[in-house]
Amino acid sequence: MSIRYFLTGCLFAIMIGVFSVSAAADTEAVNPMLTKKYSVWIGGFFPDIDSTASINGEVIENPPELSFEEILGLDDSKSVLWGGASWRISRRNYLEFEFANLNRDARTELITDDPIKIGDSIVDAGVRIDTTFDLTLARLTYGYSVVRNEKMDVQLKAGAHIADTAASIKLGAGVRVCRPGDDPDAAPGDPGSCPVFTDSTDRLESSDVTLPLPHFGASFAYAFTPNLGLRSQALGFALKINDIKGSIIEIDADLVYHPWNNFGLGAGFRYFKVKVESTGSSLNGKFDFEYYGPVAYAVFTF
Repeated sequence: MSIRYFLTGCLFAIMIGVFSVSAAADTEAVNPMLTKKYSVWIGGFFPDIDSTASINGEVIENPPELSFEEILGLDDSKSVLWGGASWRISRRNYLEFEFANLNRDARTELITDDPIKIGDSIVDAGVRIDTTFDLTLARLTYGYSVVRNEKMDVQLKAGAHIADTAASIKLGAGVRVCRPGDDPDAAPGDPGSCPVFTDSTDRLESSDVTLPLPHFGASFAYAFTPNLGLRSQALGFALKINDIKGSIIEIDADLVYHPWNNFGLGAGFRYFKVKVESTGSSLNGKFDFEYYGPVAYAVFTF
């Protein structure tokens, strides 16, 4: 078991243990999670990551998708800063913002027997590959409380994720580059095959896009005691605009313990998946990005 799951499990256990003590507390008090106008939280997110992509070229179209972790050597787990803020505008109106930044890079030499295709480049075994895959994600969500009392808050939600995705792959000596008229499927040295890139600089294939992805969903918050509460939500949507289409899913669940009225500790789990596909734009390819893992954070309410 990884250390991040162990630590988050310990925090959950502490919160549940505190439940028995909190249950004997003043039951007339109301959990700050449901009453405070402003909340700010900051902490760590420890996701496992699975990302694949295919980048179209002018000659090579719809190449097979590549795993950035298995083939290109990017880390499949990471610890990152994560946080957000909320504003309870009125009894039934609520606004929430969250952010996370998942940037990774790696250097490797291709060891697979089968060449891979990236843009108009064909990479054979032994070619050096420098890869960067960056994702900056922000979410702004409005919530309307359809059920609200001193113990629970059920909201319908709408908003948008802003996904800024950028991938660059720098290819070293030995890469083959296809030109108009070349046959990408021809073996090296065969007539019509793509020639080896001989420029003194590395070959760069890159693609990036900033895409607003609207979402709709619902959330549920419940106060077990004046100190201990549960928050959960599910968001999702699919969108197609001209030559860009994308889909998004986010599922969150947290336990939050408030030892004091203006300060709390939270632990939970996040699942996120985004798929983006485009042709003829700055993206010109497909990205499939999934992460999931625990969060642990401090929350300040006022």
